[in-house]
Amino acid sequence: MTASTGSLLRNKPYLLLLIAVFFMHMASYLVIPVFPVFLQKVRVLSLSQVGIILAAGSITYQIGSLAGGLMSDRWGRRSILALGAFLQGCAMAGYHFSHSYGLFLLFSSVNGLGLGLLAPTIKAMIADEVDESQRTAAFSWRGILAHSGIIVAGLVITWMTAGGKQPFLVAAFVYGALAVFSRFILPDDRCVGTDCKQTPIKEYRHILTHRSFLLFSVISLLIWAVYAQFAMILPLRGEHVLHSATMIGLIWTINSLSVVVLQGLISRFVLQRINPYLSVTMGTILLGTGLTLMGWANHFLTLCGAALLFILGEMLFMPMLDSLVTHFAKEEWLGAYFGFSNFVSGLGTALGTGLGGAMVEKLGGVGSKYPWIGYGVITLFLAAILGLFAVYAIPRHKNNVLDSSSKNRRKEGAT
Repeated sequence: MTASTGSLLRNKPYLLLLIAVFFMHMASYLVIPVFPVFLQKVRVLSLSQVGIILAAGSITYQIGSLAGGLMSDRWGRRSILALGAFLQGCAMAGYHFSHSYGLFLLFSSVNGLGLGLLAPTIKAMIADEVDESQRTAAFSWRGILAHSGIIVAGLVITWMTAGGKQPFLVAAFVYGALAVFSRFILPDDRCVGTDCKQTPIKEYRHILTHRSFLLFSVISLLIWAVYAQFAMILPLRGEHVLHSATMIGLIWTINSLSVVVLQGLISRFVLQRINPYLSVTMGTILLGTGLTLMGWANHFLTLCGAALLFILGEMLFMPMLDSLVTHFAKEEWLGAYFGFSNFVSGLGTALGTGLGGAMVEKLGGVGSKYPWIGYGVITLFLAAILGLFAVYAIPRHKNNVLDSSSKNRRKEGAT
């Protein structure tokens, strides 16, 4: 990874994108750790209503992902990235001034739409700016910068909640600054002139006939449904155990610091040495284990331990999911493939938050042991599914790497 890192650090457009990633995650995590608790405790909404509000954002995230992928491939990614950041800034301001369930549904939907435009676009831009052989390292560094932003956000949350302040307007300002940065600082990637060839929209139907990618997407959906539980459950369990939003923000900061310290080592000594499907399987098992153990965490340190297991799982699976998307995609369709991949993650997140919130409420809430036993059973089921998928996918991935040159994959995509 050392040689790859040196080359990446000399890539100015890539470094600018990492800055955008930093501020994107800083703004998001000014809100995510406290939002469920804010809705339940300050706005006095039920756990089911909180789950529906979060799911609403996930549903519009899917719409934004599909539209953003197509729009960025045709009209330039810089403008779509700026539009997504602007919409999220509007949503953060809306959260600050809203008091009713309906308004929170509305602004959660706007936030999801903006994130759907932003997330796949920035991933496609990263894939565009680096060589195919560097993409795993590039997405690992993306994770490091993302969690650096989360660390800063956690410190800001700790300071603001200690003073009884809400972070929504600060998040709105950061998103506004990101929109300006994206529009005027990032390189203009829009192609103009007679030499530009745009792929007809009907050609994107190829994605829906790409069977191996669709199977991969189904597996990704299940993983994202589990991953989505953390942002909803940790704040609620943390508030139940610690009775302090400040301490919850500190857990997020510790998790992010762990990513900054460990992601490079994991990428170098694990991700680049094992099959990506095995890495995804191991990571998902750790996600579920962390969620399950959270139900038996009754102190700050044990909550941190369960959260750390979860974040180790994230470090194993997330860079590989992004890298595998580029393995399947044609180069000229990267935006569309990342858009579809983010559509799948949004669908999984919507199902995960909606069903997860209902399950926890039906099984007695975060203070009961039964929801956490449920997470354990789900983890065992998902581990079995992923194990079977890995047995199917690993030989095919090895054969494709051996039989296809980097040049051929760029032209034709993976099969």
